[in-house]
Formats: sequence, C-alpha cells, structure tokens
Amino acid sequence: MEIIRNSEFDIEAAIHNEITNLRNICFPKHQSQYSYYKQLPHFRYLAFAEHMLIAHLAVEHRVISIGNSVFSIFGLIDLCVMPSYQKQGIATRLINLLTDLAEEKSIDFLFLVANNKELYFKNGFKVVSNYCSWLRINKHKNYGVAVEKIENEFMIKQIGSKI
Repeated sequence: MEIIRNSEFDIEAAIHNEITNLRNICFPKHQSQYSYYKQLPHFRYLAFAEHMLIAHLAVEHRVISIGNSVFSIFGLIDLCVMPSYQKQGIATRLINLLTDLAEEKSIDFLFLVANNKELYFKNGFKVVSNYCSWLRINKHKNYGVAVEKIENEFMIKQIGSKI
C-alpha cells in the first residue's frame, strides 16, 4: 500500500473521479457528483493498493475562534476506506499521518463530525458541545451565517498545548 499527500490543486481529474466513486460507496446516503461533500478541502491523503484508490482522507486547514482564543485546526472530512479493505487499520494509519503532520506544523486540534464515533474514540478524539457560527453552504450556494449550539456531534483531538 502507498499513501500520498496531495494539495487539492495537484489532484488530476481521473483521481477526483476515483475519490467520488469511493465517497459514494462509503457514504450512500450522501451521494455527490463531486469528490467532496460541501466544500473543496485543502489537501488529501490518498491510499493506493495495486494502483487502485482504496482509502481517502480530506483535510481543511482553518483558524477558528472560541471565546477570545484563536485555534489552528485541521478538519477531517470524508474519511473512507473501500469496504473490502476495512478493518485492516488503514483509517487509523491515515489519522496517525495527519496527527504527525499536525504536531509538526503546530496545529492545535484535529476536528471532525462523525455519525460512527468508535474509530475516533480509539484514536484519541473526544466529543464536545459548543455554540457555533459558520457559513451555511449547500451545492455551492451561500445561505448566510448560522448560529446554534451543537451538542454531541463535534469531535476533537488536542494536538498542541492550548486548551
């Protein structure tokens, strides 16, 4: 197995098609004609076996504020592994690669939203609740800023020393 990290703008159309197919297999309730769900990520980890894409992790790099504190985060998006390759530690390997990069680049937290939290608990994430504001985007359209308390949906993994 080979795992590569690519900036979004360096990924060729054929690979985007493979990512789209993998996403749609792994997330059948959230099918998309794109290689991403809501927004284009900044970079991706792509895992290949015998020249076939078998796993994928998209990552957004953001700066967010909570109260008066500012945090640098990596947001994990669309972590998926081809069903025939699941339960082999590939998802954990992708998370570990991102964790190592986050430590190297002084990222404060990893952040994600997941329905199935078991994998993330095993990899050091915890569930948090918070009031949030964000730009609502759907199908490339801006629907304004949302503000609400999100409970038990966000997961974080502390990387740096910030609390």
